[in-house]
Amino acid sequence: MRIAPARPSRKPENTVALINVVFLMLIFFLAAGTLAPAPDRDVDFITLAATDPAAPPDMLFVRADGTLTWRGEPMAVEEHVARWQGLQDEAAPPRPLRIAADRTLPALDLLDSLDALRKAGVDEIVLIAERRPE
Repeated sequence: MRIAPARPSRKPENTVALINVVFLMLIFFLAAGTLAPAPDRDVDFITLAATDPAAPPDMLFVRADGTLTWRGEPMAVEEHVARWQGLQDEAAPPRPLRIAADRTLPALDLLDSLDALRKAGVDEIVLIAERRPE
């Protein structure tokens, strides 16, 4: 009578290593990702019929009274331009300054703010608006 040799039993696969890798990837993406700061709550966006749905995280807000704010803090034009120019990467093309104005801000006041920014050294300004629901 022939007896078959005993097969070595297979060990169950260890999933702990896989769980560790997935957990480390989760931690990495949480740490590496950036969260956009909340927009200024005192600004009611201008509404246009057709715009790109963009909400840049680092933009200057113009309140209804003409006050310039950045991340909720009031800021003088020269101070903001100096901070914005310090953030520019010399190797990359210059980024435009993004502005969101309150819809109740008179157009002449907005133009005055834009003119002050241009005189302070800003070459390119992008005005952010919100898409009107159709």
